[in-house]
Amino acid sequence: MWVGSFLGKDLVITSTAGHLYTLYTNERGFPVFNCDWGPRWLYEPGSEHLRRYYNVLKKLSARAEEYVNACDFDIEGSVIGFNIINFLGDVKRASRAKFSTLTKEDIVRAFKNLQPLDWNYIESGLARHVLDWMWGINVSRALMEIYSRVYKNRTVLSAGRVQSPTLLELVRRHIERETFVPLAMFTVTVKISHGGREYTLNRNFEPFRSLDEAKKVVEALKSSGKLTVTQAEKRIIHLEPPPPFNLTELQVEAAKVFGYSPARTLKIAEDLYLESLISYPRTNSEKIPPTIDNTQILRKLTHLPDLGNYALELLRRNLTKPREGLGEDPAHPAIHPTGYLPSRSLSREERNLYDMIVRRYLASFYPSSRVEEVVYVMKEPSTGLSFTLTGRRVVSYEWLRVYRFRKVSNVEVPPLRTGEEVKISSVKLVKTYTRRPPPYTKASILKWMESVGIGTEATRAEIIETLIKRGYVRGKNMEVTELGLRVAQILETLFREITEVELTREFERKLQAILHGKLSREEVVGEAISKLNSKLSEIKKVIAEHEDRTLKEKLKLARNVGRCAVCGEDSIDFLEGVSLCLAHLRAYKSLIENYRAWKESLNMGFEEYVDTIYKLRSTGRYVRELIEYLNRRVK
Repeated sequence: MWVGSFLGKDLVITSTAGHLYTLYTNERGFPVFNCDWGPRWLYEPGSEHLRRYYNVLKKLSARAEEYVNACDFDIEGSVIGFNIINFLGDVKRASRAKFSTLTKEDIVRAFKNLQPLDWNYIESGLARHVLDWMWGINVSRALMEIYSRVYKNRTVLSAGRVQSPTLLELVRRHIERETFVPLAMFTVTVKISHGGREYTLNRNFEPFRSLDEAKKVVEALKSSGKLTVTQAEKRIIHLEPPPPFNLTELQVEAAKVFGYSPARTLKIAEDLYLESLISYPRTNSEKIPPTIDNTQILRKLTHLPDLGNYALELLRRNLTKPREGLGEDPAHPAIHPTGYLPSRSLSREERNLYDMIVRRYLASFYPSSRVEEVVYVMKEPSTGLSFTLTGRRVVSYEWLRVYRFRKVSNVEVPPLRTGEEVKISSVKLVKTYTRRPPPYTKASILKWMESVGIGTEATRAEIIETLIKRGYVRGKNMEVTELGLRVAQILETLFREITEVELTREFERKLQAILHGKLSREEVVGEAISKLNSKLSEIKKVIAEHEDRTLKEKLKLARNVGRCAVCGEDSIDFLEGVSLCLAHLRAYKSLIENYRAWKESLNMGFEEYVDTIYKLRSTGRYVRELIEYLNRRVK
């Protein structure tokens, strides 16, 4: 707690630790829609530390003449401050302090220009909390009841308005990867010689599925022994500088460069914000508004070791207007340095992230980098196939000098003319295989969440961590566990309508409409109750009408055909005398469906095909396990 005065008024400044209030209900079972706000330390385990904050705020609020919500200026900060003032003070005597950095200048400016409470933010935030609470408590309770009956295991499970669609996407990718059967393809690698050097060409045609067709092309190229340059083009490419970071782009870039998880990046960025080194990080914006004095920030940054010279150069060249991106945020600008220099020794992680943010900010002021590109297109007359040779030379580095996380390499090529013939020095037939889709990482699933419009910049990283804590996924590559597969199958079968991405996205749009004053909280919450109540009542009826085994069959988790011959899990189908679970059934279908393509391209028998598939690294795990079972069965 701090005591002081400002503009002739006595101030008492005190803090909270996140949300002091939470939604709760005393009703059991589901569906349940009646909830109230209450102190978190009374209703959430592990929140006992909030009792001290509550007691201090309650005592101070009773004696206050005015109240100022100076929490972070975003939806969550608006709700945190509103609840405290609403329950412990008087919202009629309340105002809002709006700032994007914790610099002295910004704080003084905010308190000189106090605003009315940001009611649209408050209403949208309260609606979001109610929606998340209703989805979470109802679907989680139904999910746990079903799971305990089906699997005879009473365990704590969770589901949510954003969490569940994210889990389903992770499971979709997991199944796609682990039932993947690669296909054989054939391509041609061609090299030319010129001036005593060899150059490898890029092909302008798709790989061949047929080995015989690929062999004919190789023979034709070897027989010809030359290519004709049909096009020679030289052009200048302008590489625009990147805009300053928003939170998602910072999280993705930090994951790629440093290996930090989205949650870790957010925590480091928040620490830098509290040190007054950067602006508020929970933002969607890629824009720096005219109200921010970039010239003053650049002047202060000239004192930074290593990077100060870039700031000095920008000032000398009068480059003080940054490039903007498309991302917008009504509350905060893009993440940028404040110009304040570190007052303490930063940790390695803090130094890395601060350096990245400053470099990105500085880079955004520079002109485009210019790259001279030379492109030659070459053809072989008898086949009509064309190849490309591309050279590259950076003519003007500009922003590439400061933002060292983007590289453009110079590539030398010989001087060639249209119509010139070049000698083929090497032709090779190369067998390749299709690749299975990459696994999701924390950064890539966060990017997916943003791309489909679910969650917020403030909540996505936390939701990903929740999936890990619940045991639904694990590891760096977000590997889905058996628990995650089971939960996803229940959600997919019984809760599909209320766990789809489109419904979540629809309510995100409605929450934004509240933010812009186009819808009321009551309208949006009422519509959500209607949708949830209808589906949950239907689910409750299904649970009541089925015994445990028939409930499992209703959910398509099992059929009365025994255990999976491959892994021992409940089977869902009986094929050619073999009981298979859902995962190995899909693997079986993938194995059979892809054999036709292998037979056509290599004229390969089924046994040889299976042996070949098993040895390939890109073959999915469920397919491998199925092949191992088939081999044991034959023996």
